[in-house]
Amino acid sequence: MKQFKTYIYILGIILLVPNLFANEKEEGETDLIGTVWQLVKNGSQSRSFGTGQVVYFLSSDAYHTLRSRKFQTWDAFSTVDGRNLVRLKKNDGIEIVNSRRNDSIYEVKLLNGFNKGRTYYLIAEELEQNFKQELKENENI
Repeated sequence: MKQFKTYIYILGIILLVPNLFANEKEEGETDLIGTVWQLVKNGSQSRSFGTGQVVYFLSSDAYHTLRSRKFQTWDAFSTVDGRNLVRLKKNDGIEIVNSRRNDSIYEVKLLNGFNKGRTYYLIAEELEQNFKQELKENENI
């Protein structure tokens, strides 16, 4: 009976210890929610057509585009309606609201232009490549 209690005690420790550390983030992982970013390159000359940085109206459109880029499956690509895209101009700002799909897609709020204040979706790789984070000034000084 004493051995049984010992096994139960050890089993309980093994099951509970990982849960204690589950909410902690890994080293090097930063929380980007609430940060403001500015487009520094790859901006479109026009908001209605042309090449440049786009944000997606639907998170599924952003995910399908990311998946097609990664696996080169453009034949099974879900077409994205051009009316559901917003092309950003250089120096346009975005604020990250939430992350989805294991931090591969970000929900962003536009800070400039006609669609200011609306929520769209951005591929995380494009955030790292084309945007620069705006640093907040210390307002207490």
